[in-house]
Amino acid sequence: MSNLVDNQGSPGPCGIGGWLVLPIIGFVGTILLTGWNQLQGLSEIDGLVAIFEAQSGPLVALKVPTALSLFAACLVILSASYCLYLIFVKNHAIINFATAHYLILASAGLADVWLANALEKAILGMKSDPTIAANAVRLIMIACIWIPYFQVSKRVRNTFVNARASASVVGLTSDNSASNLR
Repeated sequence: MSNLVDNQGSPGPCGIGGWLVLPIIGFVGTILLTGWNQLQGLSEIDGLVAIFEAQSGPLVALKVPTALSLFAACLVILSASYCLYLIFVKNHAIINFATAHYLILASAGLADVWLANALEKAILGMKSDPTIAANAVRLIMIACIWIPYFQVSKRVRNTFVNARASASVVGLTSDNSASNLR
């Protein structure tokens, strides 16, 4: 019953469940998939070293997009991990941090597209993988779905905002009643 109505009397679902399970699965999947992709990229360490040590030639143009792509992937993993933490400790900061995570995720997709295009220009005869652009579009669509969810959802508000207010009221009430007993 407590899953349907929170302590403040605000109607609607409360707690971790419903559609909120999908972003949780997404955060875990994002960490695993991005981590796997980073490990595969590091298997090409000789290429990365050549790009970052290049002083002239076509590889110089790859430094910034490669660095940005690597940095964005690290941010994606860190932000998804922190989102999971905030959800499981039921911290109200998840609302804004999830928004930031999805913006980072969409930006990382665009950074990958930039890197793919730079690779295509730098290495003659190389065709970029069309799934990279499709993935960037998918990440932008994910952001367009889940950012509004975290901003508007009654479950998110009841679980992370109203539950916090309820805990504060309960804490004040027990403190006041304890001082009244003295």
